[in-house]
Amino acid sequence: MTRDVNDAWVECACGARHWGRQGAAGLALADEGALVLQHRSARSHHGGTWGLPGGAVQHGESSLAAALREAQEETSLPPSAARPHATIVLDHGTWRYTTVLAHASVPRPRVRPVDWESDDVAWVAQEEIAERELLPAFADAWPTIRRLLQARPLLVVDAANVVGSVPDGWWRDRAGAATRLLASIRSASRGGFPAAWFALEGAVLAWPRIVVVLEGAARGACEPATDDTAPTHRPAFRTPQVLRAERDGDTAVADLLGGLPPLEREHAALVTADRGLRARTAGTRHLGPGTFRSALRTLEG
Repeated sequence: MTRDVNDAWVECACGARHWGRQGAAGLALADEGALVLQHRSARSHHGGTWGLPGGAVQHGESSLAAALREAQEETSLPPSAARPHATIVLDHGTWRYTTVLAHASVPRPRVRPVDWESDDVAWVAQEEIAERELLPAFADAWPTIRRLLQARPLLVVDAANVVGSVPDGWWRDRAGAATRLLASIRSASRGGFPAAWFALEGAVLAWPRIVVVLEGAARGACEPATDDTAPTHRPAFRTPQVLRAERDGDTAVADLLGGLPPLEREHAALVTADRGLRARTAGTRHLGPGTFRSALRTLEG
């Protein structure tokens, strides 16, 4: 296999040497209170410690793709076994490390050491992680990783308000306009949304559960396809859920947000400019349709 030009050491402004000319990335995959950890071999940097599978970001590669590729190369874990959750970034200016947090898409997928970099790869109970000899950078990041893995970000979209924010013919074909919105959300959501929308302190991007509320004629919109048969080379992205309101959309949104468990209520965001609905959902973070549509355009592009 040809070695990528970015597989090299960087003399960082912090005074240390780091691996990866375009930075590095690692995967924190969780399931049932455990995390996949790599026991680094003696020939590795900080050999003998436990940390996350990861490595250099290659040319033209996103941090998400790099983390999943490295995890597969070091643990045999296919990308489809991971459902992205959030990212945190350690940025030194001249070098950065991105940790991709994810939840297993299938129960406790099998992992095993694949190359010389690992003496062992194992699922380790989260309460036991701090008891092990950890890679120093992972030890520093672990409290933030653990807290963010417990969060449940949620994005609720008031489709009627968002669709009506641009003159794209929605008044003639509301179901068609809602279908286009659903497709746009489905495509853009794979890139992750700003974590600040959900008050995820310490995170940069988030892949929330998304619920799009449809009312009236828009209830006839076609939903995006699911990822049930996603190829193994791609992560298991969440498919936006569609809630077809039995009555008016505002009541459906208010009932949904009012019935959330604490971990979702704390990190929920609602996209709407409707003043009445904002008043009914006081205490929830609100985003305007313009901000949301701008993010969709950026992520789709």
